[in-house]
Amino acid sequence: MLHWLAMGYFWQKIAPMESIKIKIDQIKEWSNEFRLIYPEAVRNMELSMQSNGQLQPLILLKNDDGYYIIDGIKRYRAALALGLTELQSLVFEVTMVMAKTMIIHYNRHSSSLSMYEQGLIVRSLVHDHGLSQKEVAQALRQSHSWVCRRLSLVERLLPEVQDALRMGSITVSHGRELVKLPRGNQGPALEIIIKEGLNCRESAIVVEKLLKAKSPKEAEYLYSQCREVIRQAMHGEKLYDSRLSVHGNRLLKARELLRLQINILSGALKSEHTAQLPAEQQAMVLPAMNDLVAPMNQLTEIIYQTLTSYER
Repeated sequence: MLHWLAMGYFWQKIAPMESIKIKIDQIKEWSNEFRLIYPEAVRNMELSMQSNGQLQPLILLKNDDGYYIIDGIKRYRAALALGLTELQSLVFEVTMVMAKTMIIHYNRHSSSLSMYEQGLIVRSLVHDHGLSQKEVAQALRQSHSWVCRRLSLVERLLPEVQDALRMGSITVSHGRELVKLPRGNQGPALEIIIKEGLNCRESAIVVEKLLKAKSPKEAEYLYSQCREVIRQAMHGEKLYDSRLSVHGNRLLKARELLRLQINILSGALKSEHTAQLPAEQQAMVLPAMNDLVAPMNQLTEIIYQTLTSYER
């Protein structure tokens, strides 16, 4: 066991009593490699500092070549935008391992550090510093399962998914859904999430359906008709109404299921893939569509008669 683990949070005992002013040109970004900092968040911090000044000091690691940010990247970037020359800071002289544990500590009681960002720190402690998962858990005062979940989230996500997280194209919640998929399916799923602007719930539906897909064709249909699949899933919860009798609910369910199937068939027929089917496949599938015309006409007449009777 490394000696610093026996020390626990020794850095807390040597914490400076008061903050000091550090010139901004001596401060360097470092922990941003573990953080997802979006321009909107920096802008909000800029507005806050412009109105209220600096409310919290930066947490800095002192090295021979300057000061590195442990906590306070948004404050630092906002200060640069405002043209400030110095910032109140608490300065620590600790090891790099301790500095990385401090990033998590200073965000422990806020939502500013996501599960993915925590995972980046855990991965660095494991791979860059050679710590075991048990040692990381002890250093962070977390459970072994807490460490495993975060390490798994980072290591199982494709690089392009992580790039999308960093650029803000998707949220960490999207990432938690995508990580459920095999790596080979994450890229196409990411593409459809961004292209269709799916929210977290919609993305969860897509991921669930992909995991249940029994063939590449099912997955391909899901990608091409994802909005319809999502609508089906969401409407599935609405096929029962407690105010209706058994027969009333039977009518409700039959109506919704038919509407969904009509939309599915219409979408499939209008798809460019239908026109691209080889002639032999078109001959096998399309003529049979004629068998639907008579039943649909009959159904249309029954609906018309029923509605006419109701209106009377």
